[in-house]
Amino acid sequence: MRSVILCTLLFFVFIYLLCFPQEAFQSSASGVTLWFFHVLPSLLPFMIFSDFFIHTGLVSVLLRKIKTVFRFLFGLSMYGSYALLLGLICGYPMGAKLTADLFREGKITKSEAQYLLTFCNNPGPVFISSYILTDTLHLSHASGYTFFILYLSLYLTSLIFRLILRPDCRDVTVPSDSPSAQTLRHSLSHMVDASIMHAFESVTKLGGYIILFSILASLVGRFTASVPVLSLFLTGFTEMTTGIALVGTSSMQLSRRYLLSLTFAAFGGLSCIAQTRGMLCGTPLSIRTYIAGKTVHGICTLLIGWLLLFIQTFQ
Repeated sequence: MRSVILCTLLFFVFIYLLCFPQEAFQSSASGVTLWFFHVLPSLLPFMIFSDFFIHTGLVSVLLRKIKTVFRFLFGLSMYGSYALLLGLICGYPMGAKLTADLFREGKITKSEAQYLLTFCNNPGPVFISSYILTDTLHLSHASGYTFFILYLSLYLTSLIFRLILRPDCRDVTVPSDSPSAQTLRHSLSHMVDASIMHAFESVTKLGGYIILFSILASLVGRFTASVPVLSLFLTGFTEMTTGIALVGTSSMQLSRRYLLSLTFAAFGGLSCIAQTRGMLCGTPLSIRTYIAGKTVHGICTLLIGWLLLFIQTFQ
């Protein structure tokens, strides 16, 4: 079923490229710009270092002081805490990439990996404060309020799926004869080279998804332009960055634009789902669990934001 949907989407994108080359070129260029000037410089260094830290065992050194906090709040193992922390700092799709990498390395259990997927992939703080609040909505003074809404909804999402999935989040001891232990025998330069290559492979794949879904979002916007509200929702559902940009220029009240932008950011859109699916390739981890988690996160963000704005209105 997923293959049929993907082939259908690719077919429509291909037809759009043939029939509307100028618009497709502009949306493709927009995707390339987003990837090259924002995603590449912000994510690539973290991908290189995180891969290196995982293979050398430096994660345990880095998290020794704070792992107790993550264990108490989220019930996570030491390596699971690392995936969540980097997912919060770096933004999409770093949390999913680290979860998949740690599972492949045998550092976390499958049940913890599935649990992590429901809440470890999030918009980065730089994207929220600069793109959403400053550039789009012109609400740079509302950063504290915004992070409270997003992170409270994230925590509620983790509690919901912790009760549903009941994950096994114990610290896993990797056997000495495992591939992870063998890699430690290689030279430092070899591990650095391998980490760079792995990071470039992941970030290049990510760029392809961003470009593809930028074109798809343009296609959706063109054929639903006669119904502005529908166009806005479908575009944001397809690709969050384009959807947030449309929200920012819409005629809706500021409070509605604010809530809708945060909801799009929390859910991530089909583009982030596809990016996450790409990060999970080669693992038995289910993308359905990720979609369920992001749906709950988006709903919680909308409800908490609406409730806080409602309370504020009557103060």
